[in-house]
Amino acid sequence: MKSRCICKGNWRTIIHESEPLFNKIYVDTKGKKYHFSGVMHGDDDYYYVLWSPKKTMFLSCVGSIEGYGYVREGK
Repeated sequence: MKSRCICKGNWRTIIHESEPLFNKIYVDTKGKKYHFSGVMHGDDDYYYVLWSPKKTMFLSCVGSIEGYGYVREGK
């Protein structure tokens, strides 16, 4: 059976660096709040997942969350 492990490349590093961010709140430029919910593997990239009751944002792990204009609350 072919292995389906996605633990190659930067995956382990991304997860390790993201663990302290779980459930942290990020605010966009309009003041809307999002909870960091994790990292998702897509067909073409890895994504940071920011969640709010009305919208979920998927941000490429190529950049930082702050690089997309989100600021961590309380920082």
